[in-house]
Amino acid sequence: MAGTVADGPKVAVARCPRIWNDETGVDPQVLAEVIDHAMMWFVGADSAEKAWRSLFGSDERIGLKPNGLGGIELSTSEALSAYVVDRLTGIGVKRENIIAWEQNAGFIANCGIPVDEPPWGIQAVITGDALGQRVTHGTVDQRLTSVVTDRVDAIVNLPILKDHAMSGVTLSMKNHYGTVEAPSALHGNFRDHLADLASVPAIRDKTRLILCDMTHCVVDGGPMGSPHFFPGAIMVASDMAAHDALGTAILEEERKERNMPSLAQVGKPPTFLAAAQERGVGIADLAEVNAKLLEYA
Repeated sequence: MAGTVADGPKVAVARCPRIWNDETGVDPQVLAEVIDHAMMWFVGADSAEKAWRSLFGSDERIGLKPNGLGGIELSTSEALSAYVVDRLTGIGVKRENIIAWEQNAGFIANCGIPVDEPPWGIQAVITGDALGQRVTHGTVDQRLTSVVTDRVDAIVNLPILKDHAMSGVTLSMKNHYGTVEAPSALHGNFRDHLADLASVPAIRDKTRLILCDMTHCVVDGGPMGSPHFFPGAIMVASDMAAHDALGTAILEEERKERNMPSLAQVGKPPTFLAAAQERGVGIADLAEVNAKLLEYA
């Protein structure tokens, strides 16, 4: 794990081989235990409840952004979203004040949150059905979902670790292509589009927590397809740039282990990372990130 700077942004990768079972998928109980420990390290608390209370208020409205583009096999696990809802309601957040959103009905259903019958008593919204104000910010000129602009106080980003045929990787920043009215308009020039989108104040300033699903991933052929890399891990952060930089490093390391060329060598370097740091999204230089690997048997 790169980065040991004590005062840099914290990113934890919590890994346990028991999180993932090839026959049944994610084990919700093991997942919860592992994330609870990671959250305690992340905020410096002696209990999971204190960790969550330090990040969210009971009277706040919280938005959840899973990623369902990859199909049922390669989407944010239902168990991860259920865990977040359980921890938020456990500190007093009202279920009706939790809103999950995705680009379309199929994508959010892939994450186990059907829009016509959302689980756990929360709300589920399709981006195009609830568009807010137009945002002009750098190279971004789009209407965003009103969930982000008007309806929530904080965002929990729930991406999945994937490579991407054009941008290099899909992580927390790319996950917000499901937040805009026309994501196709942001393809090409990913360096500026991704960095500018992540630095939109309604996204940057409301991002309170990132829990990246690293239980089942792809390192080549993404962003869709069947997973072939099973780290059995969750990455915890609040800094989008630091999170995506570490996720990229993990993906690059796995590609090297498989004797595959780097993302740059195949013509898709994630240049948006440095651009995001330039725009104040966070710290993408891993030498300045306080990264920690937490391993559990």
